[in-house]
This record gives sequence, C-alpha cells and structure tokens, in this order.
Amino acid sequence: MSVIFRPMTEGDYPACARELMTAFREAPWSEDWTFEQALTRIEEMMSARVSRGYVGMDGEACVSMLCGRIMTYLEKKQFWIDEFSVHPAFQRQGVGSRMLAYLREQLKQEPTPIDYMALNTERGFPSVAFYEKNGFIQLDSDVCMAGHVNWP
Repeated sequence: MSVIFRPMTEGDYPACARELMTAFREAPWSEDWTFEQALTRIEEMMSARVSRGYVGMDGEACVSMLCGRIMTYLEKKQFWIDEFSVHPAFQRQGVGSRMLAYLREQLKQEPTPIDYMALNTERGFPSVAFYEKNGFIQLDSDVCMAGHVNWP
C-alpha cells in the first residue's frame, strides 16, 4: 500500500472535503454532505492556532484525513480528535490504524507533551471496535451531552 501520511495544508482542504463526503455517505453513517458543507467544516476545525490536521495520500488522492485540537486541561495538554475518516475503498486495510500511529508520533514532537487523546463516536457503530483496537477505551465516568438552541 502506497499511502503516505503528512500534515494537512490549506491546499488539502478541498480533497479532504471530498474524502469526508465519500466516507460518511456510506453506512452506518449514511450522511449526505455537500462539498460546501464538508469544506466549511474542515475550514472551521482547522481555524484555530491549536488545530492540527493530517492526511493520508495515495499519490494525489486524499484517502484519509484527521482534524483535531491540542487543548489545555489544568497543567496538561490533550488532543481532541474532531473528525477522522478513511475513504471506503481503503477501509479495513490498516490505513486508519496507520493514521493513528502517525498521529501519535506527530504529537510526541509537540513542544509541550501531550499525554491524552479523546474523541466522540457513535455508540454501537463499527468505529467503537476500531478505536478500542487502537488503544482507546470507553470511559464510564464521561457522558456526552447535546442540546438544541431552542430547547428549554
């Protein structure tokens, strides 16, 4: 497999948007992103000085992308993964695991040590088993909560 991992550049955003659209169009997500929506999401995620993005490239094609942020929590630094996807044609071939291994190596090079990674994913989806296989654990102590602006 010829997938090369590297830091994301602003010039990669359109290719990352197309990859995100393709990856999340598939089951179990079955999401219908437009190019403009996907591009805007990537631009927003990458807009902070603490943002970090990485791509997996097969030649000129973006086949995997990961966006996240380095966040301060008390005296420590944490990396929060905001978005991570692998093109369906490259799934179950080790690309996602290799991307996470690359991410860990990149985070070791940050000026301030990062000792914690976190993300949210859908309970019961195949992504849970993937993340567990790659060293993540489900926390009993944490609860992900959401609310609409118009809710009381």
